[in-house]
Amino acid sequence: MTCAYCATGPINMCKMTFEQNKWSVRNQMNTISGPKIVSLLLLLSLLAGYHAKRVHAASPWVWDRVLKQDLVNDAMMMPTSLYIDGDKGLYYVVDSGRNRLLSFNRKGELLNIFNAGKALDIPFDMVKTTPKGVWIVEKGRNSLSYIDLKEKKVTPNSLMYNGELVYPDRIEADGDILYVLNKATGNIISYSEQLEALTRFSCSECAWGVVDFKIHDRKLWALDQAGKTIRCFNLDGKLIKTFKLGKSVVFPVSLAIGPTGYMYVLDRQRRSVAAYDRSGIFKYRFLKKGITRGQLYYPIEIRFDPWGELCLVDEGNAKVEIFKR
Repeated sequence: MTCAYCATGPINMCKMTFEQNKWSVRNQMNTISGPKIVSLLLLLSLLAGYHAKRVHAASPWVWDRVLKQDLVNDAMMMPTSLYIDGDKGLYYVVDSGRNRLLSFNRKGELLNIFNAGKALDIPFDMVKTTPKGVWIVEKGRNSLSYIDLKEKKVTPNSLMYNGELVYPDRIEADGDILYVLNKATGNIISYSEQLEALTRFSCSECAWGVVDFKIHDRKLWALDQAGKTIRCFNLDGKLIKTFKLGKSVVFPVSLAIGPTGYMYVLDRQRRSVAAYDRSGIFKYRFLKKGITRGQLYYPIEIRFDPWGELCLVDEGNAKVEIFKR
């Protein structure tokens, strides 16, 4: 029989029953002593622990490996984003502090350091739509730049929407369509490869606009930081549904949608990840502040790789942590 009080499990294990048992035990402790008291206290502890597990599931994620470059005088400095090339099995880390890109294989081994002839100016995010080159958001010159990898040539581009200058921030790609977050307005705009503006994804209810987004399952998932809300759009720009994050996060900065449809939100202030099911119900939180393996200091981005692993870009610890189930 399910408990009507908490609806999480059998009535003999619910919170109400636990509270009733607690008071019953306290009353009985006035008349008993010794080993019986110890046994009753252990029972109360087990009941409390059981109910806590019923309310919040444990995290299934375990640390697996790290992407970092820590050579003396050449350490990674302020990584801001991660791009994964699933076809080649490569990870690309944007090292904003040193104006370069670093590539790693799936084992986490550093393969190459690329700075385009020292031509990059505060790179922030990147995507790859063709084998020949990559698109880079450069904060230093407010540009969505194209890099020809063979020629190591950087071509800056100023983005426009309805005659107004766009300030690119986060970027995603779906096929040959580019999706760009405009930092000035908090809106997301899609562009062709010729950088012709196509569709705007806007949120009139978002006080600060969107701070991060991902393309998943032919939908655009956007994070409203001030409203602590995830907003889901179809790729025509129509809002489909919203998910309230509640008090489970304090300062959300990035989101990712897992293979099972769970939503994961990176909380920069708590240095943790909050997990929600497909209905937007909070399930569990994991990770904490620290500078050692499996801990976060100033995390900035979360995303899944094509192999179902959870990747966290930690700006403060200058590395990318990868977790698996």
